[in-house]
Amino acid sequence: MGCSSSLSQANLPRTMPLSEAQKYLVRETWETIEPQKQTVGKKAFLRFFDMNPDYQNLFPEFKSLSYEELQKANALHGHAKRVMKAVENAVMSIDDVMSFSAYLEELGRRHKTRALKPSYLEAMHGALMDTLRNLLQSQWTEETAEAWNKLFSFISTTMVRGLQSRD
Repeated sequence: MGCSSSLSQANLPRTMPLSEAQKYLVRETWETIEPQKQTVGKKAFLRFFDMNPDYQNLFPEFKSLSYEELQKANALHGHAKRVMKAVENAVMSIDDVMSFSAYLEELGRRHKTRALKPSYLEAMHGALMDTLRNLLQSQWTEETAEAWNKLFSFISTTMVRGLQSRD
């Protein structure tokens, strides 16, 4: 009551912007993604840097690495693992939007030290969508793309709220 956590809870979204059918598609395709999530995360980051070469310089640990060195870098593996954990948390929390939103806002706040900009999240969104499309192939329908797009948009929007918070 009156504390910052209860105030921030009031601002959290109460519903996930996905229909029940879209939630089903996300969960169903996650069954294909999950066993390969480390590879998916790594490919998404490599795609992110391929699509946005200047963004590699935003990561001190990747700044001076060639593409070949980047592919083998432990730091890339670690960061890809953390990103895919956030995606996994999204899938597992798809019906618990309040706690997931709080997690995402905190994740956004923690990225303030990295000077994360919304455009970087949009670029990662595109790289993840591209990577999932390549992985899922025949499972990647227009409906599946829309479901994952809505989920990634929710993740980005909620993280941006944390980035822009005053605390």
